[in-house]
Amino acid sequence: MTGTLPAVAHLDAIHRLIEAEMEGLPVEEHDPTKGLPLQVVSFGAREVNAAMECMVTTWVTMGRRVYDFEDQWARYCGCTQGVMSNSGSSANLLMLAALVETGQLSRGDEVLVPAVGWSTSLFPVAQVGLVPILVDVEPDTLCIDPARAREAITPKTKAALAVHLLGQPADVTALQDMGLLVAEDACAAPGAERDGRRAGSMGVGGTFSFFFSHHLTTCEGGITVFRDPVLADAARSLRAHGWVRERSDREAHVAAHPEIDERFLFVSSGWNLRPTEMAGAMGQEQLKRLPAWIERRRRNHGSWCEMLADTPGVTVLPELPGQVHASFAFPLLLDAEIDRAACMRHLESRGISTRPISGSNLARQPAFERVVGARVGGPLPVADRVHTHGLFVGNSHAFGDGHGLLLKDALEEFFRG
Repeated sequence: MTGTLPAVAHLDAIHRLIEAEMEGLPVEEHDPTKGLPLQVVSFGAREVNAAMECMVTTWVTMGRRVYDFEDQWARYCGCTQGVMSNSGSSANLLMLAALVETGQLSRGDEVLVPAVGWSTSLFPVAQVGLVPILVDVEPDTLCIDPARAREAITPKTKAALAVHLLGQPADVTALQDMGLLVAEDACAAPGAERDGRRAGSMGVGGTFSFFFSHHLTTCEGGITVFRDPVLADAARSLRAHGWVRERSDREAHVAAHPEIDERFLFVSSGWNLRPTEMAGAMGQEQLKRLPAWIERRRRNHGSWCEMLADTPGVTVLPELPGQVHASFAFPLLLDAEIDRAACMRHLESRGISTRPISGSNLARQPAFERVVGARVGGPLPVADRVHTHGLFVGNSHAFGDGHGLLLKDALEEFFRG
């Protein structure tokens, strides 16, 4: 659907009204005396005005703003192709389905998946006909452990899904050196780097989430990035009903099927996972803010690790040499004798929001039994520790040393009894 822009004076008036109503947003500086939330409001009048322009023109479904944002995000990641979708979970589904659609993977192939991750890092592997094998994670990164991955490989193992957990970049190179095709779940790791390579550009594809609580937000939304246009074209069809409309090779398909109206020409068994035009507009504005915000998050991560380094009963996970930690959240591992639930209750009582670390050990989730073909590829001692003694607190561009001191004081108070 298309529309006509209203008179400039009217649009300017709308912009001014929104700017007045949203003064002070996004939150750039949060007061630590008000606690340590998981996230603060990370969008403001610029994003809302961009989305509003889509509304007043009546072009609200996926269009030019989405396509422009796809190009901008792909370039930011060091890739050439971007396929935006309605969530990071859908982005994972599209990435894996595109690998099957193009024959880079075949149904029944085994894919190594870290045992610590989000549910929709695991589920889409089986949903596209692949076989997920859970592998333990490294104690200092909580990302897939290459040594345990090597032990789990069988003649059917063809790929690995590297989850850059909470912004920590996984060792993609080590997995590739085993001859594995590596896909990246970077939903919580925009801007993360390892050995000079940015998350999303290291493997055959990478995914990102733009949910409200993430580094940047389009309210709901996600994207998959590729360097291979063939994979991107497959993902574009799979995203939108299986049709050819957004494919770069559209004309070839149209020429091959002249008897079918090209507007309703379907070449894949797809879904409807499209984003809105408003999401694309918000994404373009949010991307302008991202580099500075990541640096603030990264600074927090380093500072808080230093503050807590000597705190008894807790282990932190500092950024490692040669890496850029995107610092989605701040993870902690408690010692074995500590009651995690009691510790989390104490932190919450001090205004510090807490969560378990992602889905923790996914093999211990009741849904694991319903994931077709899924199995465990060896012992999972680190994932088990994360499951019982891991937690995270929020990190944000709006936080600082005061929030780290709040966390330190609350933990020391709890450990003193």
